Amino acid sequence: MAKPKLIDPVQRTDEKQEKTEMEALDIKKAGGLSFKPIPPDRARVSRPFDGYPLGSKKFRFGKADTYTTYIVALNPTVSVPQDPANRKVKQKDGHMEQVQTTHSRVIRDRETRENIHVPFDREISVDDRIHQCAIVQSHNVRAQICFSLDAQKNRIEVDTRYLLLDMDQVGRLKRVFEQVVNPLIKMEREAAFISGESKEDTGGVEPITEE
Repeated sequence: MAKPKLIDPVQRTDEKQEKTEMEALDIKKAGGLSFKPIPPDRARVSRPFDGYPLGSKKFRFGKADTYTTYIVALNPTVSVPQDPANRKVKQKDGHMEQVQTTHSRVIRDRETRENIHVPFDREISVDDRIHQCAIVQSHNVRAQICFSLDAQKNRIEVDTRYLLLDMDQVGRLKRVFEQVVNPLIKMEREAAFISGESKEDTGGVEPITEE
């Protein structure tokens, strides 16, 4: 005759508790939740201008159809050094004539990895004042025109030499600039650590601050 199987009361209690806990974890009782894969597009870098309503900002600039968002102007209240070629030049007939040049910038487009020439060679009249303007379609180039980085203070500053026609974009434009400068800051710090100029290995980038 087989001997009856003895079960430790403690073991029985543990098994009962485990069963109760497993039932409590039943996903069906949690409102129909289920495991799902992370969409691949979540790994993409955030683009601050995604969803920006450009369509409502169409603008006829001379013969060009553009958007107010793309237009950057020189601030007439801030002195911007001009090309010395603005000096008078002697012509063939002997008279002196002013040869006008325009303020321009050459900026590295971080998306296309090309140097973009941005001449402020267009005029627009706003508030009874003539402004020298440029059409800058690249968001990261426009951000690099409107903002600058004080490397010593690790702080983003506004470049007061420039004005915008579309002020709704300022917050997004600043986020674009942050994306541009953060990798540069990281590389500079790592280079300083490797060369021995700095003894601090941050392992990352400290937050950029501003006043």
